[in-house]
Amino acid sequence: MNTHSLDLTRDGLISALSTKPGLLRQTNPEFLRDVIAMKRERGDTDIADFTKVCREFGSGVNATVGGAAWAMRQWVAKRKTWISEEQHARRIAFLADLDAVIAGTFGVEFKAVA
Repeated sequence: MNTHSLDLTRDGLISALSTKPGLLRQTNPEFLRDVIAMKRERGDTDIADFTKVCREFGSGVNATVGGAAWAMRQWVAKRKTWISEEQHARRIAFLADLDAVIAGTFGVEFKAVA
């Protein structure tokens, strides 16, 4: 008899198909606050810069990842003269993080196979 039986009861199936708490940010980050939490979990050191860029949006960290990426892509492409080099660099890094989140590669470590 197989000792590794599956729990095929109603509760077992519901549990298997339900989203587990704590996994939402990794599997479906929706808001910028989710990305900040992912950056904290990953141990990023540029969270303060990321948060500064989040403040540029009217909704702050409650902006959606897709909407923020779309807006930031426009802002980076059509840079205004009063945007400093430092602020522009923060925006580019911010957009790179959001593009990685959208692509599903944010936080994925690529290791060489020997």
